Order: sequence, then C-alpha cells, then structure tokens
Amino acid sequence: MKNKKLKIWSLYVVLLHAFLVIVLAKSDFIMKVGGVLGVYQTPELSGYYNRIVEYHKRMDGNVQENSAIFIGDSITQGLAVSSVMVPSINYGIGSDTTLGVLNRLQYYQSMDSAKVIFLAVGINDLRRRSENEILLNYTKIIERLRDNYLVISAILPVDEIYTDVNNEEIINLNNKLKKLVSKYKNITFIDAGNDLIDSTGNLKKDNHIGDGVHLSTNGYEIWIKALKQSVI
Repeated sequence: MKNKKLKIWSLYVVLLHAFLVIVLAKSDFIMKVGGVLGVYQTPELSGYYNRIVEYHKRMDGNVQENSAIFIGDSITQGLAVSSVMVPSINYGIGSDTTLGVLNRLQYYQSMDSAKVIFLAVGINDLRRRSENEILLNYTKIIERLRDNYLVISAILPVDEIYTDVNNEEIINLNNKLKKLVSKYKNITFIDAGNDLIDSTGNLKKDNHIGDGVHLSTNGYEIWIKALKQSVI
C-alpha cells in the first residue's frame, strides 16, 4: 500500500511538472526570463510583429490621400498621431527595428499618396547591430522613400538607471544619422532630446512610465510639440 501511494505521488509530480513545462513553453515567460538573464534574444521579426503587419495590410487600403503616416517602434505605437496631424495613420510596432521597417514598407501602398511620413526607429537596433549597420538600414529606408517628404526623429534619450542602453551611444548615433539625412532635400530631422532630459542627461522621470524608455503622457506632449513644429 505504501509503495502504491508513493508511485501515485511520483506520477502526480511528474504530470504536474510536465503540465507546467507545456504552459510556460506556450507563454513568453521563458523568453522574458532568458532576456533578463541575457541568454535569450527574442526573434527580430517575431510572431507579434507579423500579426501587427497583417493588421496594417488590411488597414492600408482605407488610408486617405494626403495623410501623415507614422512608422516606428513602440514609442510611435503609443503616439496619439492625430495630435500631430490630421488625417494620419499609426504604423508603429512594439520592439521594431530598422530591419523590421525595411521589411514592411512594401505593404504600405498609402505611402504613394502620403503628405508626409514620420519615421522614428533605432533604439531596439542598439541591442542587435552595430552603428554602421543601423545607418546602412536607414540609408536603404530613405532611398525607398526618396519620393516622399520625410520627418525623421532622433532616437530619444533613456534613463540609464532602468535600461542597458546608454545615452552616449544614442547621441553618437543621432549625430551620424543627422549627418546622413542632411544629404537629402526631402528630409527634416528633429531632435526633441534636450527637452526630455534632466540635469544628468537622462530621460526625466516625469517623461517616462517607469522603465526608462517609454514616454509618459508628459513625455509625449513634448515630443508631439517637436513633431508638429517640423511640419509647420
């Protein structure tokens, strides 16, 4: 009887662990933990990315002519784009990179009749590729959009206490990006960084949501003001 109970208990423990493994494998828990520990990096063109691109494809045929099109990562995705220009469409995707933008430009036929295209991407690239590779991807994006009027936003500062990206590399990349876009007559470059930082050069606490990267309502208000100024 004692051995039978022990076997039942052992089988229960094994089944419970198997169940937990299946549940965790289907969720993003393992990936998140791996990311924190630095042993796992999420795919650049993830399942989430592909799902949002599918939404964009369905939306694109209904975009009005002379619209403002906003393309970028999660900071763009959280932007109230109609506060900058009307009509407008938000094609931001969380965690996107210059490679992701290059991959999805082909699906946006609305760009052919857009009044202006706003581009803000690059912060996530700093964890994946070199400065030169980022600038090369930017060049390819710009060449693809050469017939459009572009407003390119500098990569926004971070609060280094909360993130592994540092502001020195952001500033260096922005300086090179500004030099790159200065060669093109169809591009306006804006940098709202100085209005978002505190006395230490970090993204001011009031301007982010507590993770050092994503803008708060106050931070967005500052960025929106700069974006609006770029098209006046």
